[in-house]
Amino acid sequence: MLENDLAMKVALVVVTCIVAIILQATSSRIIKRLFEKGNAPRGSIVNNIVRAFIWFMALLAVLKPVFGVEPTAFVAALGVTSVALSLGLQNTISNVIGGLELMLAHIIEVGDWIEVGSYRGVVTDITWRSTTIRTTLNDIIVIPNSVLDGTMLRKLSPTSSHTITVPLDIHPEADMAEVERDIRAAVTEAVAPWRDPDQPIRLIEQGYGSFGFRLDIRVPLIDIENPFEARSAIVQACSGRSWLARW
Repeated sequence: MLENDLAMKVALVVVTCIVAIILQATSSRIIKRLFEKGNAPRGSIVNNIVRAFIWFMALLAVLKPVFGVEPTAFVAALGVTSVALSLGLQNTISNVIGGLELMLAHIIEVGDWIEVGSYRGVVTDITWRSTTIRTTLNDIIVIPNSVLDGTMLRKLSPTSSHTITVPLDIHPEADMAEVERDIRAAVTEAVAPWRDPDQPIRLIEQGYGSFGFRLDIRVPLIDIENPFEARSAIVQACSGRSWLARW
């Protein structure tokens, strides 16, 4: 009798796990199709939430017949425990909420180019705790979701996402009109293999600094994985100029 009862419990647990696995696989396929149609946010956080919900419901299904625990009592005890745990997991909870807000509001999605502080890159994943971006130099940056949610975030257009910026300090006594003509000619020739011909080279005046007049060279590039060569070419093209205050 006891052996039959134990066998029934084991069978119930096995069947419940199989059903949960099937539901998990089915939900993943449905979410993937929604992603492809653009009707749902992207990123692993959505799959993680659905997966956690499925396994939580599976646990509730076997509590009473297998372990003799009332699901309502378990949920109530879980609620009390959650309050205690939340005090020590405030950062984690903040990251999860931040990630949900970013995804469900379509603020950012996988594949978007963003700029956060001094970091610029493409979003490769959004998880429970953090968002991962890959910079133009192939560096991997992991940013907590709470930081993204509470920090000024710039979502870049396809044009600006492939734009490199090189700052210059111009000698205070230099003729700016001549300097701009010299820079445009030198940079246009230097970055010819990488530059987007449909977008202009921009020179942005940033005001006076400690070493002279600050000028940013912004060059739109064709979609290349590593713009280091183009940046190096600009540096070499501008080095040694008489109007350069310092590098």
